[in-house]
Amino acid sequence: MKLRLYPLKLYFFSIPIMLMVSLSLLLNLFSWFWLKSQLPNTSELFLHYNVLFGVNYIGESWKVFFVPLVGLIILSANFFMGWLLYKKDKFMAQVLNFVSILCQIFIIFVAFILVFLNA
Repeated sequence: MKLRLYPLKLYFFSIPIMLMVSLSLLLNLFSWFWLKSQLPNTSELFLHYNVLFGVNYIGESWKVFFVPLVGLIILSANFFMGWLLYKKDKFMAQVLNFVSILCQIFIIFVAFILVFLNA
C-alpha cells in the first residue's frame, strides 16, 4: 500500500495552517531574539529557579538557548504530523498547529523568566 500525501504547498497555503504556522514561527523567533538581546554576556547563567530552594541550576550561557530550540522542534514536529494527517482529518492538523502556538507562548514566558532571573 502506497502512502499518498497531501501536496505540501497546498497544505502550507491553506489559510488557517499558514496563519498558525507563521504565528508560531514569529513567536519562536521572538524568543530567540529576546534571549540573545536581553541576557548578559557572562560565562554562567541561572538556568532553573525553584520557589522552595531558589536557584538550583547554574550552567553555561549557551544552554539557555535550548528553550527556543525545543520550541522549534515542537513546531516542526506538529507541522509535519499535521501535514501527514491533513488528507484524512483537516481538523486534527489545525489542532496540532494550534498546540504549537500554545507551546510557543509558554516558551516566551520561560524566556521572560530566564531574562528576569539573570538581570
